[in-house]
Amino acid sequence: MPLIQSLSPEFRQRCEAIATEQRSLLRVRSFEPLPADILATKLGARLFTPDRVPNLEPEQVTLLLASDGWSGAIISDHPLWIVYNPRHALTRRESNLMHEIAHVLLNHKSVGFDPVTGLPKRKQNNEDEATYLGGCLQIPKRGLLWATQRKMLLPQIAGHFGASEPMVQFRSNVTNVPVKCL
Repeated sequence: MPLIQSLSPEFRQRCEAIATEQRSLLRVRSFEPLPADILATKLGARLFTPDRVPNLEPEQVTLLLASDGWSGAIISDHPLWIVYNPRHALTRRESNLMHEIAHVLLNHKSVGFDPVTGLPKRKQNNEDEATYLGGCLQIPKRGLLWATQRKMLLPQIAGHFGASEPMVQFRSNVTNVPVKCL
């Protein structure tokens, strides 16, 4: 089932409200970029690459640094530690971090770790919710409307918000705010 159909309209509205609230607390308007590290700092989170995680086994560090098959994970709730994949482009890193931050804001509980990979296990509904809220945090609907009213094209919107072009297209699709490519 596509993401937009799996989440209720009420949940999607709640996500926009959460994004607005978080931006308001930081005094960042809906049309301004909100770097994930600023939001993470506000939440008291520390961000790590695998080689900087205290007490991580060298074999795990090597495995994680060599892989594109993961994006990010919350590895501790108290204190809040988020590890992210440094191999990903900066725009993808923003999306990955906003996704992990969304788990925190939605109070998702960890479902444990895979004993083979050492990575967190996933609950699909939580992942869908975090994907949606992460997108709202990065590009709020009001911010997307602001950009389209100024006749910004998809690549310009991506650059303005520090987002990837696929993220802008995703937000356009789920908000029904049409964005022109070129």
